[in-house]
Amino acid sequence: MNVNSSEIMAVKQIELPKTKSDRLNERQQNLVKSFTDEMEILKDLDHEHIVQYIGFEKTDEAINIFLEYVNGGSIGTCLRIYGAFKEPVVRSFTRQILLGLQYLHNRGILHRDIKADNILVDEEGYCKISDFGISKKSEHLAYDHSSNMSLQGTIFWMAPEVFNSTKGYSAKVDIWSLGCVVLEMFAGERPWNNLTDLAAMFKLGSEKKAPPIREDIIMSSDARNFLDQCFIIEPNNRPTAEQLLQHPFAQENPNFHFKEYISIPGRT
Repeated sequence: MNVNSSEIMAVKQIELPKTKSDRLNERQQNLVKSFTDEMEILKDLDHEHIVQYIGFEKTDEAINIFLEYVNGGSIGTCLRIYGAFKEPVVRSFTRQILLGLQYLHNRGILHRDIKADNILVDEEGYCKISDFGISKKSEHLAYDHSSNMSLQGTIFWMAPEVFNSTKGYSAKVDIWSLGCVVLEMFAGERPWNNLTDLAAMFKLGSEKKAPPIREDIIMSSDARNFLDQCFIIEPNNRPTAEQLLQHPFAQENPNFHFKEYISIPGRT
């Protein structure tokens, strides 16, 4: 809690290496770099669908990042508790995530780890993109292909072109990952749920396949077409966040009330 404002905050902390050998350890160095990179990206962001950076504190022992507290947990947590979402909920969350991605991409930022566990949601159904630990600021426009990219992300949500990272990729990888989150919300389980990491890597990297949609999943033709757009294999042909915001599936429904579908108890 912020003692000056009584505001409840979330705190992300990383302990700093204590010994000389720890300081020379490459893994430790990468962890600290990822943490400080996340802080550098977050501090310049201000959008209703991105978790708000509040400040940081560095001591001899640790670095703390203070963030907006979102009291409903993540979409991933909700899926594990409540199961698959009804389509109106999926539509609402999808539009909000797209608005956040549009903001990021307009600023040349690739998130690179969009998945249900990295989308926070409050008890009113408002979504916030979080966890910018492997995000990257593009040297060019976000949708311009860049060769200065490494293999980053969580395998089951990664786009095929990431596995060819020597050739580079663009923010279109976030669009593919969004499709995976939409499928995740409809199915109540992660994409490629029946495959191991290695098997999914083969499907994506070698066969360039989109995650399958189970036959028992009920969704509208708009939803299926939206997924088809997200899962276009050729990234240059895959739509941008701005373009997908015009898709019928992503339109705002003024009659939608989140609590009619899911009741998330507020956590303190």
